[in-house]
Amino acid sequence: MKRLLITIFVFLLFTAPLQAQNLDNFSNIDPLSQYSDRPAQYILGSGDILLVNVNLWGHVQRPGIYSIPSAYTLIDLISSAGGPLKTARLNDVRIVRKNQQVITIDIEEFLKTGNNELLPVLQPGDTIIVSGSIQDIFTRIVGIMRDVAIIANVFVLATRVN
Repeated sequence: MKRLLITIFVFLLFTAPLQAQNLDNFSNIDPLSQYSDRPAQYILGSGDILLVNVNLWGHVQRPGIYSIPSAYTLIDLISSAGGPLKTARLNDVRIVRKNQQVITIDIEEFLKTGNNELLPVLQPGDTIIVSGSIQDIFTRIVGIMRDVAIIANVFVLATRVN
């Protein structure tokens, strides 16, 4: 029994940090530093459609690198990625341009008004970040606290077995 408790403790000890990773924390990552001096890249797709490469990060169904038609809007891109997750904060979507300009978009306002002027034209190399909600952050913190409590409980039970 003691060996089982110690094994569970060690397992939880090493897996808890993996669950604590937060994909929204991009402050220590500079997505532009490696490619900021590269010229814009356009791709000619089938049917002579001009394609643009953009990065989509955050709270969408399928984040990743997308080659989209140059006429695509931000709504088209997010829809192509399966749409936003229920944890997405659509009033704080950020576009990071190659020139390190950051544009904040309120998609909720666009959905209310239908005003296309609220959606900037996507450019090659744009990185679109769909942030998570406060509820999602709170849920993650509670999950980490739960994992720490489980580890502490296993440790206390293991010391009582002696």
